[in-house]
Amino acid sequence: MRLADLVREVGGAASRDASAPIRGVQLDSRHVAPGDLFCALSGSREEGARFAADAVRRGAVAVLTDREIEVPVGVGSWIHASARRAAGEAAARILGTPARGMFVAGVTGTNGKTTVAHLVGHLLTRAGRRPAVLGTAGNRLADGQIVPATHTTPDAPATQRLVARHRELGGDSLVMEVSSHALDQERTAGLDFDVAIFTNLTRDHLDYHGDLESYTRAKERLFAMLRPGATAVVNADEPASERMSAAARARNALVVTYSARLRGDLCASELRSSLRGTHLILHGMGISRTRLWLPLAGRYNVENALAAAACALVSGASPSSILEGLANAPSAPGRLEVVPTNGRGFTVLVDYAHSEDALENVCRTLRHALEVPATPESGVAHLGDGAAPRSGRLIVVFGAGGDRDKGKRAPMGRVVNDLADLAIVTSDNPRSEDPERILSDIVLGMDPQRALRIVESDRRRAIEIACAEARAGDVVLIAGKGHETTQTIGNEVHSFDDRAVAREVLG
Repeated sequence: MRLADLVREVGGAASRDASAPIRGVQLDSRHVAPGDLFCALSGSREEGARFAADAVRRGAVAVLTDREIEVPVGVGSWIHASARRAAGEAAARILGTPARGMFVAGVTGTNGKTTVAHLVGHLLTRAGRRPAVLGTAGNRLADGQIVPATHTTPDAPATQRLVARHRELGGDSLVMEVSSHALDQERTAGLDFDVAIFTNLTRDHLDYHGDLESYTRAKERLFAMLRPGATAVVNADEPASERMSAAARARNALVVTYSARLRGDLCASELRSSLRGTHLILHGMGISRTRLWLPLAGRYNVENALAAAACALVSGASPSSILEGLANAPSAPGRLEVVPTNGRGFTVLVDYAHSEDALENVCRTLRHALEVPATPESGVAHLGDGAAPRSGRLIVVFGAGGDRDKGKRAPMGRVVNDLADLAIVTSDNPRSEDPERILSDIVLGMDPQRALRIVESDRRRAIEIACAEARAGDVVLIAGKGHETTQTIGNEVHSFDDRAVAREVLG
């Protein structure tokens, strides 16, 4: 496809040679190959020119920018006020609009995106589709192949390349997590969503967005871009859903609500949860009151399952396939993932919770489960290799990331202080910050008189302490990193997987 064709279809202006054929689109000059269009998206004109020069040396035949920069003679120049969006739309056209005809669903919200996306993928598969699931824990395509993820939502050209590969493998649907960063940076450009799902909204990423209002507006963009006749699936129990619904209706999209408190089009009621899962009654959207066993623990996971079920029903899946799919729903990687304890009698779980709200949800779920007598259907015993059928303690290992929103650290400490029997404060990904300073910020939210608190910056040592302290009937939660397999300290990225470390510690 020639540059002139892209400019005509996407907009903007070509100020130089527009006859060059374009083979691909790149946002990173280091990945440019001969024949590519390079999108120079940097903070200043000087930086843009520098990266453009590097891209041209690597073979770029045209440069897309949002402002005038100096481009070598003989190289095409394309100026577009929304260059990020233009890059995604250009990539889609060059690849033949690979998502055309697919059922496309996007999931946004502070917490639950990964679990909802994986559940939607599971339910669509049960309904006979071949979905891709793109998100934090990796990008799974139609053949089951996993492409590692560097971001929750890839940049727009990378997303289009993944979708094209998925289509070549026989894929017919796409489910993707859509982060607030992605919406702010137009990483979904070139995609047309059939369903947009909203899970919840609490404080997170304010280091990037600045304030909660800006963060909310970023989430709202997913619903403001829906086409007429598309569907917004929103959590009726979440106050911010009103804004998402209004944005969708303004686009003449439909709104479907779900609720674990009897307020939505699809509802769950009479919840009885344990570590192994939740008994509930499901009803709405063509499903009459049906008793169901969901193998996921906690009200928040019931909400995640409702969101996924509503989306799959909108796609045309039958109520019977939804019920069957929920009854054997898998957990997402690093979400309350069990680590075998080799008969020690306690339970070790790894979870991605790394915000105040997420920590509170998972800790309350585990506290409740510890108070439920162990039975063949619902006890701690079945997760903990024969844990004793009695109430135990909740031991929580957690930290907070460096170079991220500092304002959430003390609230995270407060939640664990209030809900854990033993709190072990440790490093997450310190990045360029002093690990000890991060720990001090967390501890500010904790009771200074609390005896059962340990501060240990070495995360491996913290996990060792937790496992050594645990006794029969206890639950150890290792929170914050979930599926991640590295830890960033300073400028170095080390191999570190909470699950693997716990397995090593437990022998």
